[in-house]
Amino acid sequence: MLRVLTCVTHDHDWRLVLLSAGICLIGCFSAVVLLAQATEKRDKSSSRWILGAAGVFGSSVWSLHFVAMLAFLPSQHIAYALGLTILSIAVAIAGSLVALLLWQRSRQHGVGLALAGALLGLSIAGMHYLGVGAMQGFGFVQLDPAYLAGSIGVSVGFAILALVRAADLASLVRRLEVTVWLGLAICGMHFIGMAGLTVAPAAVQDGGSFVLGSTHLGLAVGLVSVALLSAFLVALLQQQHLSQRRRDELGRMRLLANLAHEVLFIHRDGHVLEVNQAGARLFGRGVDEIIGTPILDLFSEADTPALLRRARCRSEELTPEEFAIRTSGGTLVPVELSCRTIAYAGSPATAVALRDLSDRRRDEARIRHFALHDALTDLPNRYLLDERLKLALDAAAQDGARLAVIHLDLDRFKPVNDLYGHAVGDALLVQAAKRMQAELRPSDTLARLGADEFVIVLAQARTPAQVSRLATRLIAGLGRAYRIEEQRIEIAASAGIALYPDDGRTSEALLRAADTARDRAKDEGRARFCFFEAELDEALHDRRQLEHELSRAIDKDELRLFYQPIVNARSGEIETFEALIRWQHPERGFISPAEFIPLAEQSGQIARIGQWVIETACATAVSWPKAWRVSVNVSPSQFRQSDVAAMVAAALARNGLTPNRLVVEITEGVFIENGAEAVAVLTNLREQGIRLALDDFGTGYSSLSYLQRFRFDKIKIDQSFVRTLGQNSDTLTIVRAIVNLGHNLGLQVTVEGVETIEQLRILQGLGCDQMQGYLFSRPMPLTVIADVHQDQIQNLFVATNLKAIA
Repeated sequence: MLRVLTCVTHDHDWRLVLLSAGICLIGCFSAVVLLAQATEKRDKSSSRWILGAAGVFGSSVWSLHFVAMLAFLPSQHIAYALGLTILSIAVAIAGSLVALLLWQRSRQHGVGLALAGALLGLSIAGMHYLGVGAMQGFGFVQLDPAYLAGSIGVSVGFAILALVRAADLASLVRRLEVTVWLGLAICGMHFIGMAGLTVAPAAVQDGGSFVLGSTHLGLAVGLVSVALLSAFLVALLQQQHLSQRRRDELGRMRLLANLAHEVLFIHRDGHVLEVNQAGARLFGRGVDEIIGTPILDLFSEADTPALLRRARCRSEELTPEEFAIRTSGGTLVPVELSCRTIAYAGSPATAVALRDLSDRRRDEARIRHFALHDALTDLPNRYLLDERLKLALDAAAQDGARLAVIHLDLDRFKPVNDLYGHAVGDALLVQAAKRMQAELRPSDTLARLGADEFVIVLAQARTPAQVSRLATRLIAGLGRAYRIEEQRIEIAASAGIALYPDDGRTSEALLRAADTARDRAKDEGRARFCFFEAELDEALHDRRQLEHELSRAIDKDELRLFYQPIVNARSGEIETFEALIRWQHPERGFISPAEFIPLAEQSGQIARIGQWVIETACATAVSWPKAWRVSVNVSPSQFRQSDVAAMVAAALARNGLTPNRLVVEITEGVFIENGAEAVAVLTNLREQGIRLALDDFGTGYSSLSYLQRFRFDKIKIDQSFVRTLGQNSDTLTIVRAIVNLGHNLGLQVTVEGVETIEQLRILQGLGCDQMQGYLFSRPMPLTVIADVHQDQIQNLFVATNLKAIA
């Protein structure tokens, strides 16, 4: 130790020694900062930072040795061989690079760190002794083996300690500590090695390939080295400042992303770089677990082809698509995926937004269930019955099997409603449905068409004898006494049976035949069933006669339009009149549209009748004293059989009615056969400025997909939901759900069938926008609307509001 101290104090120029130490510390600190940058990067750029750190460190080792060797007092007699001098710096840089790369790969493994530190220490020693070997101008150079071993040991020991402590370089204190250990490794190696060096001066050969050394030359080189290292350090600190700014911006971005409810993540080359907390919650993993994960591992395997297809397209060309993500528990969750290309950390990346569709799918399933099932009994309704009957017919046609359709209704049901109330009547329907289901197989379908009408589809092979036995059990079961609210109630049932293929080969034909057979069963005394017999069915003749008379009803001026007001649910002010068609038959009197409209649709007359309705309604509305709207119904058959958009445009032009005063009402049936064509027609009507309403919402095939494909102005809740308001909590829940759905979609909600003050109050509480029903007015054959009618309706609302306040 004393010899080393003596070597430093007596054999060296202390000014150059201090300069070399400064070079060493600045270079080591710069290398440590570069290593810190490498540890922060998780991509390919970390290797570039390692390369920079090796270059700076190797150059610092070489600069310290060069300046310190020039500080050696006999240096004025020393020159350096150029080849070995260049080789020494190459060894310093290359050895440092290999050691640091090994350190980068082995930061979590003690053996790897020890090997990396040993390699770094040997690189320092190799550089030093190559530099010593490059000295010229001595007769002989002798190295003390003990000091040689000691210098290498010090270099390796401090290098290992430095790299072990460099595993975490987040704090400035740790960076300074590692700088000191590296400096000790370099300086300890150099001065211990120099202490064991013995030289004898000799004459320097002229013409050799060497660089002369002197104190002034060493001072100049040292100053230049310090200047270069200082400039590099300033640039590095500036880079760190910019990096810190980027980290701060990234932190703010993460904060904003974590405030979002949608899942947001960024990926590059198919691997996740960032993800927000919503993503961690949805995937059921920690943020650190998701970062670095291949994005294909986050989605269902079935979605892989679609994801790869999107990856080959520009994000600007892509529209949102639905996929299924895989949570940590293996559950598949439906999501809507949107993406855009962004710049992230200086390179292009893809930002992805995922919207969880679970709630929407549940709502769609719930609304679809409401649309396809009867709200009271939860049985399939008319639309679901039609679907299942068509499937059963296809299967029967393919297998050559038979099929039976039973149309059944309850006898003496209306007196039960009148005597005991609708609540008891509803309970009776529920119990009757359960009794029928108990007699059926899982493959059979029991549907409620409305009121007390039911249809049963008996699938697979059925003989007439089997159907007769089942019908007998059904009627017997329905005829047993019911006990409801301490009341003993007795009813009966009548049924009509149609067989495939004998009585029809289509669902319409079979249902019509079963309905005809049921009517005959009622005529023959009720509480019985009848099979369809075409040769005895006089009703078919009457039907054809009625169709013939309907074809001449327009020419004979037998059709009439009645108008029923639609009022504002808050003020009671009349806003719209719905035009309702009636047939004033010269012998039968007024015929309900429920009787002749189906005939018109089946016989192809609906287009002509529909045109007359629109023309007459527009002409009447022009004559009204106020700019009330007029609403007309357009059936699915009319959509298929005529150019509705052109017909409406012509009627508006001929009568001079502004388009925004006309409301066209359609049912969901318009979409069933050709949804794309229906959307095109509705879009044409919308472009004309005509308002569009979805009628009978909740009773048919009410699917959210229709509301997504076309944006209506309003939906109309069917009157069947209103009848039991205040009596049935399920009905109230359904109406509230539909109202909320409509408002959330930005639609106006109109409720039909309002008949009582209680219903009015409940619907006002639910936030409905418009109401229609007998409480305000029955349909009237109006041509001029009197103000007194409006006053009566508004007085009704004023009285209701005052009573609610009281």
